[in-house]
Amino acid sequence: MTAIHADMATRAEQLDAASKALLPVMRHFLNAYLHPETLGWRTGFAAAIGTWGEARGLAIANAVQTFLSAVLLNRPVPLRYNDPLDVGARQNLTTDEVELLALIAAMRADKTDHARTIITRLTGGSVKAAVVRTGLALATILDPTAAQPARKKRPVLRAVT
Repeated sequence: MTAIHADMATRAEQLDAASKALLPVMRHFLNAYLHPETLGWRTGFAAAIGTWGEARGLAIANAVQTFLSAVLLNRPVPLRYNDPLDVGARQNLTTDEVELLALIAAMRADKTDHARTIITRLTGGSVKAAVVRTGLALATILDPTAAQPARKKRPVLRAVT
């Protein structure tokens, strides 16, 4: 079990906007991976579409499920999470949920050392390339403007008479 970070919320209402939006999508995909009979992947995609719209929502949902798959494949024990459909548990976060959200937040903020530390805790002691790659892809999709360099202003076309 990992320690709760002092700088990370343990209740959903304390999360930043991106983490708060990501939490239910993440929970539905974890439900789908660990209990396939729930068909949680369908609800995960639907929740993402409802939050970010169809095009961006599908891209984020795909990135979330790819990231979680990489974490689960490189972790010695299953992740603990709260059931996304349990209204009573919806506002509370498990230590694993805190770790996952803290990792994505660290990647979004380009805090490499912090992200590396969280990855080692999530994977049982090593930094796995698949977790880094998929986490960075998710962070980029969540903050698309942060990863793109400023574009040069195009010249304006004018009619010359």
